[in-house]
Amino acid sequence: MLSRLLAASEMLLLLLLPAAILVSWAARRTIRVLTRRAVRRAQAMKATSWRVRLDRLADDGEGDVRRRQRADSVARMFGHVVTIFVFVVTGMIALNLLGVDAAFAISSAGFIGFAIAISAQDVVKDFLAGIRVLLEDRYAVGDEVTMVVGGNEVSGIVDLIGAASVRLRTVDGTTWHAGHHAIESVSNRSQLPTVTGISMPAQEWSDTDPAEAADRLAGASNDVGLTGVVFVRDIETHEPDPELADLVSAHPSGQNESGDTVTVAVKANRPLSPPQAEMVRDRLLGN
Repeated sequence: MLSRLLAASEMLLLLLLPAAILVSWAARRTIRVLTRRAVRRAQAMKATSWRVRLDRLADDGEGDVRRRQRADSVARMFGHVVTIFVFVVTGMIALNLLGVDAAFAISSAGFIGFAIAISAQDVVKDFLAGIRVLLEDRYAVGDEVTMVVGGNEVSGIVDLIGAASVRLRTVDGTTWHAGHHAIESVSNRSQLPTVTGISMPAQEWSDTDPAEAADRLAGASNDVGLTGVVFVRDIETHEPDPELADLVSAHPSGQNESGDTVTVAVKANRPLSPPQAEMVRDRLLGN
């Protein structure tokens, strides 16, 4: 009877590794498929986190491709977590089959557990910060950025965004690495602001000082109803243009005749919803 149990345990041990590899592969593939499906669904909708992405210089209409790259990066990060979890559980099961108490084994090597816990803190911080980078679209592969780490500025092109770190290629060809959570601030010179056209009554706008309007616009950043919206202190006035109709927020009166209205283009870090466009119109006019 004992020999049969030992033989069964040996067989389970032999099957553990292939089973762990198979489960890890299936989980990573499922995460990737579900993430891509979520992105496709988001692109068909008008307002989702995956659509709120600033255009880049020389994007050349590749915005959708870049969104899929972001989604694949997030899926890859979650896949790493699942893989680690699967193999940790597999190791504990293997120890149990060998008759070793996993909790006792870990606690016995106290200094090893302490070292692992300390190092894991930075890994978790880098991982969570990396997910935020991708979801918030702070930078992407190919972006020209300046990063501040430890008070030092490093400029270059983003070469790789990993699960725990980012890799830059500087002008002189040097490869530079930093953990995601160690990056204090980022200046992205490749992101272009989102332009929203707001239709204004021509007479009221002619009585408005553009410089003062720009100051009021900048002061409205992150205001009530505009949370998360940061405006550039730069506005442009245009005659109504049918080609920009999809960017223009119509005046409530519905008057869009060329002699009655002008289009004021405002720049922000994200597209404006119709209620937000109404608030911005009032701010520009000083109401």
